[in-house]
Amino acid sequence: MAQADLSRLKARSADLARLWGYSIGFYGVWLAHLGRQTGLLERLARRPVSINELVSAANMHHPAVQAWCSAAMSYGLVIEKKGKLHLKPGMEAMLLERKNPDYLGGQFSYLALRSLKYGAFEELFLSGRTRAMSSTLGAIEQATDWDHYAFLAAVRRDEKLRQLLFRGCRLLDVGCGTGSLLAKMNEEYPESSFMGIDPSNKAVAKARHTAKCKPIKITKQAGESMTFENEFDIVYLGESLYAAKDKQKVVSNCRRALKKGGTIAIVEGLMPESNLRSNDNMLIMGMQLDFALQGYRFMTKREVARLLAKFFRVHFKDLGGSVYLVTATK
Repeated sequence: MAQADLSRLKARSADLARLWGYSIGFYGVWLAHLGRQTGLLERLARRPVSINELVSAANMHHPAVQAWCSAAMSYGLVIEKKGKLHLKPGMEAMLLERKNPDYLGGQFSYLALRSLKYGAFEELFLSGRTRAMSSTLGAIEQATDWDHYAFLAAVRRDEKLRQLLFRGCRLLDVGCGTGSLLAKMNEEYPESSFMGIDPSNKAVAKARHTAKCKPIKITKQAGESMTFENEFDIVYLGESLYAAKDKQKVVSNCRRALKKGGTIAIVEGLMPESNLRSNDNMLIMGMQLDFALQGYRFMTKREVARLLAKFFRVHFKDLGGSVYLVTATK
């Protein structure tokens, strides 16, 4: 066989293997999500059980649980020893422990829940009609948990921000969604005061419920129209700037809301400008379609830097998976 033919055969086999991996990956997403949603993974994390014991404890339909268990074993989420099912070592950290830096469970649930809306893709391609995210608030909550804990971990490593929050400061969350980050921050930094704004009635109602009995203020307001002035030490935008119609207006309003020397902190997935086939970039490259369906797109580092032109000491920190923490000083 000619060398050129052999190279083509090897390339073809590699491409087939890659595409095969993509196809079974879809089922892997649903296996992880269903295991989390039904509590099966959590039960197995507590103690090894037989399938019959698992069905009995969960009070679920036996054939469905049987199918999930056998698939979970095939995919390496679960292992069987002497008739008992065990969660494979490492899976608890990755699928259940929200504070663990290796946590991916929320991402799997986001993808599974969002995929229920993907029937609208055909209309997007044919007519350009987009669909708002309001009907999938639960999916957003699942995905942003990782962002929140990554941000909190980054704050602990940043002496200036950590000391500021520890001693007591004022933080504004622009696009606070359901208020889950503010609840986490209030628990960790009780000396500080927190405020969240969001333009969604549904999100604000849920955020107010989350903030109940906590010193957190939630108001219905958009970043483009907020009028705070020299009030906050930190302004945080977590996966919200991409959705703003007038991004420069939002950033300008954030700058005005900050005290002199205050910090703007932006957590966003950012598009790579090169090396598109890197494994690190695959998630965000695929999620472009999800964003297109919503009528949005990811920004690049260059675009974010331009938005922050009036700030000082602009710094990009890679949190992983093309998600960045961008900080700058007023």
